[in-house]
Amino acid sequence: MEQNTKVPSGNYIQESSTPIPSLEHFSSGNLMCFNSREKISDQLFVALKDDSSMIGLYGSQGSGKTTLVEAMAKKVKYLEIFHEVLFVKVTQNSNIRTMQDEIANSLNMKFDKNSESGRAREIFSTIESMNCPILVIFDNVPAKFDPEDIGIPCNSNRCKILLTTCCQKDCDLLSGQREIQLDPLSRLEAWSLFQKHSCFYDDEKYSRFDLLNVAYEVALECEGLPRTIKDVGSFLKSRPIEEWKTTLDILKHSMAKWQIFLSFRGEDTRYSFTGYLYQALSQAGFKTFMDDGGLHTGDQISPSLVNAIEASRLSIIVLSENYANSSWCLEELVKIRECMKLKNQLVWPIFYKVDPSDIRHLRKCYGKDMDRHENNFGINSERVQKWRSALFEVSNLSGKAYTTGYEYEFIQKIVEDANRIKSRLQIRRA
Repeated sequence: MEQNTKVPSGNYIQESSTPIPSLEHFSSGNLMCFNSREKISDQLFVALKDDSSMIGLYGSQGSGKTTLVEAMAKKVKYLEIFHEVLFVKVTQNSNIRTMQDEIANSLNMKFDKNSESGRAREIFSTIESMNCPILVIFDNVPAKFDPEDIGIPCNSNRCKILLTTCCQKDCDLLSGQREIQLDPLSRLEAWSLFQKHSCFYDDEKYSRFDLLNVAYEVALECEGLPRTIKDVGSFLKSRPIEEWKTTLDILKHSMAKWQIFLSFRGEDTRYSFTGYLYQALSQAGFKTFMDDGGLHTGDQISPSLVNAIEASRLSIIVLSENYANSSWCLEELVKIRECMKLKNQLVWPIFYKVDPSDIRHLRKCYGKDMDRHENNFGINSERVQKWRSALFEVSNLSGKAYTTGYEYEFIQKIVEDANRIKSRLQIRRA
């Protein structure tokens, strides 16, 4: 057996006498080591052995992050790089106390303190007193997540932290010393994985010529996401060709590049309500487009924004106090209105601390902003008239209003409603 031993200084002694088993060996058959996965697993393995104390692995929901880190956890423990490997799967219902309980259970420790900070100090002290290297994995973490709130030391030469998240932006916020991106599978890899789970070539009752093109299109519509490929392939196994065609049609609609487009006034809610909503939707598995603020050039919305709106199944418009102040937001609104009519796109207005009637009748801040636009572009400007019409129409749509209360509860209801819509498009097992 090859043994890699981590010493407190962060250096490693390596002696090789037997080949190291592949990562696929440690995944119980759940991971196929394609070239793209081997490259990422090699990067992750090197990062786990170097001096960095924190690693961030990011990739789309369903890209295989959990499967990869679970297999890697078994591999590094097998090689004795880490004496202890703690795995914490973060869910929407996870909080500091539940994660602390999970860590304590793994370490066979009991708390003397009841407060979160007191329990964090006890976990910190326990880990620091361990005379062996330890790896702590937090899977699917949210933005603004701080392992030290749980009690995990972030700058210890004995403890290394591996975090997985959906977006690089979240990875940056976590201050990971090393960032690794897990890309979707290539077309060839996706096709190979789909064949495995659908048993396409093992089913002789189909004419390969009749089904081949449909099967290949279905595999590509899964967008290189292993979880989706596995679920769809397994579902279609031995199904009639009519169901393959129906599934392809469903995927073409449900696997839009962006399932949800968020339209909002950045200065109002980017780092508060809309930021938290974006995170909650991403954690729930939605492909959500949130303008990063770098797409604004010139006087018209960029092609990137137009494409994102057109590719979405649902647009959520966060109508805050200064929304109409931005010509960018108003141009987005006009495009969203167009897609609602021509593409049957769903549109949900969120009236964030504003009264829908003030938008409808252009009162208060909305009236002032539109007056300013009329002064700039002219009262009879076609552009301004489109903005007025779009504001009037969206203010009459059935939406959700937020004034006071816990924002996280309000956000949770939005995610629940989005999931109900999503469930109508999901492929259901018979």
